[in-house]
Amino acid sequence: MLIAISCGKRITKTSSGMIETHSLVPYFNDLINEQGGTGIIIPQQNTLNIDSLMSIVDGLIITGGGDINPELYNEKNTHSKNISDERDNLEMSLLSLAEKNRIRTLAICRGNQMLNVYKGGNLIQDIPSKFNDVNSHDEIHDKTSEHVHDVHIDKKSKLYGILDEQTIHVNSIHHQCVNELGEGITISAKSSDGIVEGIETSSDWEAIGIQWHPEYLKNDEVSKKLFGWLIHS
Repeated sequence: MLIAISCGKRITKTSSGMIETHSLVPYFNDLINEQGGTGIIIPQQNTLNIDSLMSIVDGLIITGGGDINPELYNEKNTHSKNISDERDNLEMSLLSLAEKNRIRTLAICRGNQMLNVYKGGNLIQDIPSKFNDVNSHDEIHDKTSEHVHDVHIDKKSKLYGILDEQTIHVNSIHHQCVNELGEGITISAKSSDGIVEGIETSSDWEAIGIQWHPEYLKNDEVSKKLFGWLIHS
């Protein structure tokens, strides 16, 4: 099974100095390989033949990263940062072709938000600015690979069918979240403070979005089950 994985750009320390690179943590391929699949990274590029690419892949992962340009959901930028229009455009195209070809899709963190935006939904641009009494959702660095808060899963959701658990423990590396739902999108999970932590499609296109990062919790059974679902049809 060949799994396409989107990625972002970042400044990376190399033998040639600090240069801009297309970047993806290796944990994605670790989890894919563990399930018997092969990962192929899809960076932003000007001449990418997406149609040909998507005709040969079996699954798609839209990964985490910077914020989505609010123009894509018809709002002004109030708190969004680290925007890449190039990446936004690529991932919108990947999602469109995944839906058209019914390619199973796992959308993670930013990807979860992108899935909702792709289907016509919008986002809360900054959780702390919108809500006073919420969990801490932007726990990076030392806590990236730690369980920060609980997520409660709807027993009627596809996500519950995959995980067979109603409450799980997750990490949390985001300051934005899903707000109004896109067409054909349903909520599968929330944190105790009401923040949307999971969405999914209600059509025959199997696409699941999660707000946490399973790749940083690669030894968790929840992460293994999610990647198992993606790879094993």
